[in-house]
Amino acid sequence: MMKVLYFDCFSGISGDMTVGALLALGIDKGLFLNELNKLKLDGYDIAIEQKVKSGITVTDFDVILKNEHHPQLY
Repeated sequence: MMKVLYFDCFSGISGDMTVGALLALGIDKGLFLNELNKLKLDGYDIAIEQKVKSGITVTDFDVILKNEHHPQLY
């Protein structure tokens, strides 16, 4: 049986929302993180947690930069 995932993003969707939705649908968190580690990137941490926002349970996915730099505007 073929499975199809259709995104109806009439007003857009961010990357963290996409990954959170896929994790909530059941993709394997460990396998996902293992594949991400194959990119050999550093300087970030990943936070994945269940939260309740406005009465709706969501899977929150966040990339936290370790050395985030904000340039001065003046």
